[in-house]
Order: sequence, then C-alpha cells, then structure tokens
Amino acid sequence: MKTLVTGASGFVGRNLIKLLNKNGISVRAFVRRKSNIEPLLNLKNVEIFYGDITDILSIEKAVKGCDYVIHLAALVYDWGKYEDFYHVNYLGTENILKASLKANIKKFIHVSTIGVLDLRGRKIIREDCPYGHFTSPYCKTKAEAEMLVREYSKYFPVVILRPGAIYGPDDPMVTLRTLNYAKRNLLFLIDKGKGVFPHVYIDNLNEAIFLAFQSKNIMNETFNILDDELATAYEFFNYFNRIAGKGEIKIFLPYSFAWGLAFLMDKIAKITGIPPLLSWTGLEFVTLKCKFDISKAKKLLGYNPKISLKEGMKRVEIWWKRINKEV
Repeated sequence: MKTLVTGASGFVGRNLIKLLNKNGISVRAFVRRKSNIEPLLNLKNVEIFYGDITDILSIEKAVKGCDYVIHLAALVYDWGKYEDFYHVNYLGTENILKASLKANIKKFIHVSTIGVLDLRGRKIIREDCPYGHFTSPYCKTKAEAEMLVREYSKYFPVVILRPGAIYGPDDPMVTLRTLNYAKRNLLFLIDKGKGVFPHVYIDNLNEAIFLAFQSKNIMNETFNILDDELATAYEFFNYFNRIAGKGEIKIFLPYSFAWGLAFLMDKIAKITGIPPLLSWTGLEFVTLKCKFDISKAKKLLGYNPKISLKEGMKRVEIWWKRINKEV
C-alpha cells in the first residue's frame, strides 16, 4: 500500500515521512519543483513526485495507485491576501479531494488548524465548537477547506486534525521567526503575557497523524491536537528569548496600545507588501483566554503527547546553538 503526502517537503511533512518510513510505510512525497527535498532523499520507500496542489492534472497523477492521502499542503502565514490563501488552501484541497475520489482511496487525513474555531471568550474549546469570526485569511480558508473535506466524508473516510501553533527544531515559522525576533531584541508581550498560547511540538503532532493513519476504526472524526500542558504567552515566548541569550522579555504592551499598533502595521503592510511585526492574527493568538480540550484525541486515538514544553524547548535550544555555530 502507498500513501500520498502533500506538502511533503515542509516542516511537518518531512518529519512525518521520517516517522512513516520508520514504520515501514511506502510514501509518495508530493512536492513542488522548487522545494528542498534533500531531507527525503536518503529514505527508503519514498517516491518523490513533482507537482502543484493547484494543478488538478498533476494531483490526479500523484494520487493514482495510492491507498491513503495525508493532506498537509497549505499556505501558512499570519498575514497576506485572502485570494492567495484561497487559491492554495481551499482550491488545492478541492483538487486533492476530487482526485482522491477518482482514485478510490481508503482514507483521507486532513491537517487543519485550531484557528478555524471561535476562540473568543473564556470557554473550553472542544471539537464541536463553532467556526470563528476570522481576521486571518489563513484561518478562514482552512475553515472553508475543512467544510469541504466534511462533504467528501460521504465518499470515503476522513479524519481532520486541528493542531495548535507547531514548533520544534528546523521550524521556519513559529520557532525560527521568533528566535530571530528575540535575537534582535524585538520580542514583546501583550497584556503581561497572560494569554493562553495553544502549541504543539512537532513530534507530538506527527504521532497524532500516525495514530489517525493506522487506526482502522477512526473515520469521519475531528480532533484537537495540542500539547498536554497549557502555557501562557509569557511562558512560551520567554523560552525563545532565553534561548537567544536575551534573558526574560522586558517589553510589555497594554492590549489597547497593541491593538492600535496592529492596526497601523496592517495599513503599512498593505502599502509596502512587507509583513507586519504584529498582525491581527498574532494579536489574537497571544491574548487568548480560552482553554483547550484534547480528551477526545486521547480517548479515541490514544494520543499521548510525550514531549513536554520543557523538553521541546531543550531540543530547540540544542538545534539553535548548532545552526549558529555553522553560520
């Protein structure tokens, strides 16, 4: 049996494929021509397939002969034009769903985001919470893609996984971006960093994906996938500041000032095309008051996030020191 993994060269994809490879799973890695495939080249039973998620013909060729699909490919960022996100996140998902139906696949695993949900207020976030109000085109298009995946559950089994902010060694988004900000003394906290920050270590997420993949009884289900321990923005981002050698974060902004700053930066970004230091999405995600429930994933999937925040950040620190020595 062969499994198609889209977004195979991305941070989640390349780590997931290593896990699948370790467990003897044959993989077809769907990547773009300009992708860095070096981490995949020495793995056994991994076939590199070049294509574009927005090109239905290349997707149909990629899915042909596969039994399972793990859909990771997405445009992931906290700022940008809705049309760009829609093109990749929604239309790309539509393409892979249509191709999967044509290929008679046995299971479709879709990796979404916890950001599709309405995270306002102090409620407990479970899988049946309503979709959000979306200041983020990323979250909006991922929600739209999720709804489309649900429609296809009448044709083949689907599993939707909603991770929090993914971090770990070699992660270019949350991890490297934050460390580079910290290195330049640009990290700051809003509302004293009291907000809950939903995070998941890369190995914990990929373990959840693998559990969903190998389970024969789990179908047409949705799961929140986060680390076991809640952490505030203060706790989470101070790890990065210390790893960068800057000690504790010293800049604190009141929410009202941060709101105005995000508003101004967003206006400037739309003119210059340069992503803002503080986006609306970033502002929302570091000031959350809700709590996250992962009991369903624990009960049905057997999900048990083994890597703690302390251990995850220890691994990040080792990686950060190594790459800085190489530079």
